[in-house]
Parts: sequence; structure tokens; C-alpha cells
Amino acid sequence: IGAGGAGMTAALTAAEKGTAVHAVMQYIDFRTPATPSAVAAEVEKLAQRRLLTAQQAAAVDCTMVARFLASPLAERIRGADKVWREYRFSLLTDAALYDPQAAGEELLLQGVVDCAFETPDGLVVVDFKTDFVQTEEDVAQHAELYRGQLAAYSLALERVLEKAVTRKALYFLQAGKTVEIS
Repeated sequence: IGAGGAGMTAALTAAEKGTAVHAVMQYIDFRTPATPSAVAAEVEKLAQRRLLTAQQAAAVDCTMVARFLASPLAERIRGADKVWREYRFSLLTDAALYDPQAAGEELLLQGVVDCAFETPDGLVVVDFKTDFVQTEEDVAQHAELYRGQLAAYSLALERVLEKAVTRKALYFLQAGKTVEIS
């Protein structure tokens, strides 16, 4: 396990590496010190618990995860009274929300919210992205691609948890950037 992909990672596709990073984000203690070595130790523990394969553990960029743990967003999550990770939902909703011509039809909306946490103002929905983005322009373009997904997840959480979503954010792990979506 290292700072970024030495060893047994050749067989993992970008999507498989993303899955490994998402598993780390699901299980790692967000109070882990924000250093690559501390993250590597936690990733090793996840592999020992069989929450990651050895190949997945080797593919995790521990520097990238450490950067998240040092972020203001991680600090806000650590300070929350209630946090949900990998929150699965299914609900029936009016299909007209997604296609006006489908008015009167119902649509089964299913998904997994990477992270949500409660603040005094309401819920904050966070989606972790492993997209390869480097420039501010890349981050902005990719953020737009996920606007609809965050809106759907927010609607679902409001209905299921019966609490208002007051903020939506994407965290781009590669770039170490948080983008708030209005």
C-alpha cells in the first residue's frame, strides 16, 4: 500500500480502482490522521477485515485520501451529529420530475448516497468522485455532469429521512476539490 499504485495494480481498471477508493471512503474512520502513512495503515486494516482485496488495497492512493481527511469538508463531517455512508435507497417518485411527457407515471428511483450528514440547518449530501480532473475547468465541467445525480439523491433523502437537504457537494478526490452544487 502506498501513495499511489505501485505493486499489484496493473490488472485493475480505472473503474475498479474507483470502486476500491469508494470502499475506503465507506469504511475508513474519518478521524484517521491526515497523513498517507496513517491512511495506509487503515487501508491495510480494511484488507485484513476483507473489506478490500489485497489488489484493491494496493491500488488506493493514500495521499489522495489523506488530502480529503485534511479538507474542510472532512472536518464538517467529523463535527456532525449524524453521518450516513453508502446509504442505499429505493423509492417511487413521479416520473414527470425526470421526463415531463411521463406525467402520471411512477418511476422507481434507486441509488447509493456516498455520504450525508446532518447539520443544524439540514442535511448535506456528499458524492465522492474519482474522475481524473486536474484544472479548475475540468472540475467545473465534471461537476455539471453530476448535477442531476445529486438532485435525485437529495430528493430521495428528503423523502426517506424526512429532513431538508440544504447543501449538496461533490468532492473530487484526484483534484482535492469540493464543489458545492446549488
